[in-house]
Amino acid sequence: MNRYIFLIFIILLTFSQAGAQKTVVGRSEPTRIILTPEFKRGIPPNLFLDIEFKDDNYNKILEADESARLILNIRNEGKGPAQGLEIRVTDASADPNLVIQDGVKIPFLYPGQNRVVNIPIHAKRLIGTGDHNLNITISEYFGYDMDPARLILTSMEYLKPELAFLGVELVDAGPGTGPIVEDGRLQAGEQVKVKVVIQNIGQNLAYSSSFKVNSKDSNIYLNESEGDLGDIAIGEVREFWITLSPNKRVETKGKLPVYLTVTNRDGYGNLVNFQLPVELDQKPPAMQVHEVKADVQGLITKVTRFEINSSKIKANVGSLINIHQVPPSKTRRSDAIGIVIGLEAYQNIAPAPYAATDARIMAKYFRDVLGINQVFEYTNDQVTGFFFENKFNPQFGELQRAVVKGQTEVFVFYSGHGLPSKEGDKVFLIPADGRTEALEIQGYDLNKLYQNLDALNAKSVTVFLDACFSGESRATEAHKLQNLVAMKGALIVPKLSKPWETNPSFRVFSSSEYNQTSLGYDDSGTGLFTYYLCAGLQGNADRNGDKKISAAELSGYVIRMVKETSVKIRGLQSPIFNGNPDYILAEY
Repeated sequence: MNRYIFLIFIILLTFSQAGAQKTVVGRSEPTRIILTPEFKRGIPPNLFLDIEFKDDNYNKILEADESARLILNIRNEGKGPAQGLEIRVTDASADPNLVIQDGVKIPFLYPGQNRVVNIPIHAKRLIGTGDHNLNITISEYFGYDMDPARLILTSMEYLKPELAFLGVELVDAGPGTGPIVEDGRLQAGEQVKVKVVIQNIGQNLAYSSSFKVNSKDSNIYLNESEGDLGDIAIGEVREFWITLSPNKRVETKGKLPVYLTVTNRDGYGNLVNFQLPVELDQKPPAMQVHEVKADVQGLITKVTRFEINSSKIKANVGSLINIHQVPPSKTRRSDAIGIVIGLEAYQNIAPAPYAATDARIMAKYFRDVLGINQVFEYTNDQVTGFFFENKFNPQFGELQRAVVKGQTEVFVFYSGHGLPSKEGDKVFLIPADGRTEALEIQGYDLNKLYQNLDALNAKSVTVFLDACFSGESRATEAHKLQNLVAMKGALIVPKLSKPWETNPSFRVFSSSEYNQTSLGYDDSGTGLFTYYLCAGLQGNADRNGDKKISAAELSGYVIRMVKETSVKIRGLQSPIFNGNPDYILAEY
């Protein structure tokens, strides 16, 4: 009897092994068995949800080529398990240019448990500007579904750059030239230098731009005829030089067959095979600079937001960095002094929103992050009359009395208005009681500030300027732009000394280029530059993860984030850094 039972067991085992094998081109593989969870009705669950939306640059708008995440934290606060949960996020418009990876399933979520689910969202290059109604549903096998929610996602179309030719300037005297007659004209047989001027008149940065000049005539020789131009901002003018020499065999009448091509990374708005207006025995026509500003305010009137009709759902859009909490660093500068100035309320001109708050926050960062022992803070009515001269004059100013030459590190932060002269060749800081009509008398020349700080002979000097010199007030989404001075279209090109070129211990972080407006950031209640300056000093700028923040890391982070965010507020703002990039500001 036992023998028969043993034989039956062997036969069953053989059939079992054969059924678990399948032959695939000469080899056997085990069959995969997919188990379906067994759901049983019982005490119902009670589902709660925390939802958050984060886009790559935290501005609550999903731009073309940008990605975002919808973060769902699902909690079961009931007495029974949630079974067979399925999370769906669907776009009501079914736009093929909005990619949503949904369809997440959770077999069981037991009482007291939670599960965090990330739903990736990506906007393709061809997405348009408008709202997308994203319906968020979480269904449960037995119908104990989560209350529905909806995300109104604001998308923005790709804003294109446009590279335009402005003009050329011909130089037939000096190094690298071989003139026959020095008359500012090109003769056959000469070698001249030609300055080519272009401008980005589009509505986006022209990233990684480059130029190339070529000729279809073998009798025309070109040198230095190609190169990189980097990123070209909205409205920015760029110039480059080429060497041009037509020999005596050139027979062209009219414009020479010399062609310019300027391209950028994204391929939009390129300037292709543009014939340069260079003729023999003729002076080039005068060039004209265009007035170009970012115009995205008319495109975006709303940002991404949730629509919720349930007490069980809590929502947060974006992730604003809390710069008001200042994490202390390990850095201690026992022999350092900080001057922090915030001018928000002016007696005779429009205010600079949030500038006083900038000063209060930066005073904390000076102490706790940069480790500065002595920090002096001045705001509004404390900054009047000859304040700047009384503080910074290297002969009798208060700062020079506190500086030990070659030993003391000096840090200066200024937030407020900067104003240009009528000619655009000077820029000034202005006290709270200053008048634009008396700018040359009451204003403090930025060139003078740099020279006086350099004359202190301190161990190092670091300047942070959250101010613009365009002649316009600090604007935000809530505060309108105002003209502070009448510039009549003049380009602002101040003639500044550059102490960072001769003094490796002198560095300047500036919030914008001279013809741009430095913006305020309503969400943080600070200047946009100050916001990312603080965020970077919190550790977000530590790109290599070594717990040290160098000048290069901080400037790189601030420049990138301010550029990305500013064009979604009111117009491009491009911070500038000058100085030694290796200087360590803070260590954690």
